[in-house]
Amino acid sequence: MLNSQRPIPVDGYQIELIDDEILIFHPAKQTIFYSNHTGALVWQLCNGQRTVSEIGQLLRATYPESASQIEVDLPNVIQAFIQHGALRWV
Repeated sequence: MLNSQRPIPVDGYQIELIDDEILIFHPAKQTIFYSNHTGALVWQLCNGQRTVSEIGQLLRATYPESASQIEVDLPNVIQAFIQHGALRWV
């Protein structure tokens, strides 16, 4: 189940924060993509120690007014990072 998995960045990816967006790139793979503010927060919380559920709890505690949207967006954001090869499961 996704909620109990622990995402971690793949080695070699670098991030650049630009206003409320995040630029994620891998120089050797010539891979680059953008994400919004939510994606930047999720990326910073994915450390291989926290589960997806724990990341969700932190985000909902910080942004209680957006709790229902976080529930929907979090799995999608993590899956997008995984599809781009920027996150993996530990």
